[in-house]
Amino acid sequence: MRWSQMDFLFRRLVHCALHPVQGFQERAAESPKLGVSFGWMLLLRGSISLIGSLLTLHAVYRDYPAFKDPHSRMWQQILQLFPAEINVEDVRAFVTSLPDLPSWANLWPWMIVLPPVGIASAWLHNAVWDHMSLWMLGGVKRTGNWRSTFIAEAEAMQVGALDAAIGLLGFIPLMGLLLTPVFMVSGAYFWMLRGLALAAFHRAPMWKGVAATLLHIILAIIFVLGMLGISLLIVMQSVSG
Repeated sequence: MRWSQMDFLFRRLVHCALHPVQGFQERAAESPKLGVSFGWMLLLRGSISLIGSLLTLHAVYRDYPAFKDPHSRMWQQILQLFPAEINVEDVRAFVTSLPDLPSWANLWPWMIVLPPVGIASAWLHNAVWDHMSLWMLGGVKRTGNWRSTFIAEAEAMQVGALDAAIGLLGFIPLMGLLLTPVFMVSGAYFWMLRGLALAAFHRAPMWKGVAATLLHIILAIIFVLGMLGISLLIVMQSVSG
C-alpha cells in the first residue's frame, strides 16, 4: 500500500471525525462496497485492538509474579486490610496454588485470531441493534435495507479507530487515570458518530440516527435486565422445587 493512500485514508477519517455530518454524507454519496468497508474496518480496528491486547498481556505477565507471591509487598498491604476472622495463612495458601500463566508460544495464535473476531462481533452487534432502533424511529425507508446499515457501521467503526488509538494512551503510567474524563467524552462522541453515519447512509434525519444509538443503549439495558430477571425466576423455582 502506498503512503499516499494511507495519507488519504487518514485525512478522510479525521474529516469524518471533525465534520461528521458532511463527512459521512460525502462517503455515502460515494457508495462504498460492503466488502471494502468491512475490510478496512478489520484492518484498522483489528490492528489497534492487537496492540492493546499485547500491552495488556505485557502488564499481566509483568505483575503476575508479584500477585502470585503471598509475601510480596502488594499482598502485605492487602492482607493488613483483612478482618481478624479471616485466616491469613489460608489466603496465602490459595494465592500460592494459583496456576502459572501460559507461555507466549501458546498465546500468539489466539492473539492473531481474537482481535478481528471481536471487532467483527461488535460490528454485527451494533448493526443489528442500531438498525432495529432506527427502524423503530421510522428512519429505515426501505424494508430490509440492511446493507446500508452494515456499511454505515463499518465506516463509523473505521473512524472510531481514532478513538481506539487515543485509548492506547491509557497504558502510559498515570496517564490512564489523568485522561479518564477525556476517554469518557471521546467514547461518547464516537458512539454518537455511529448514529450520524447511520442517518447519512439511510438518508434519514440526523436526529433519528443519533436517537437510534441512544435507543440502542436503552433496549440493550432492558434486554439484559429481562434476561437477569428470567434467570432469577428459574433459580428461585429450582430452589423452591
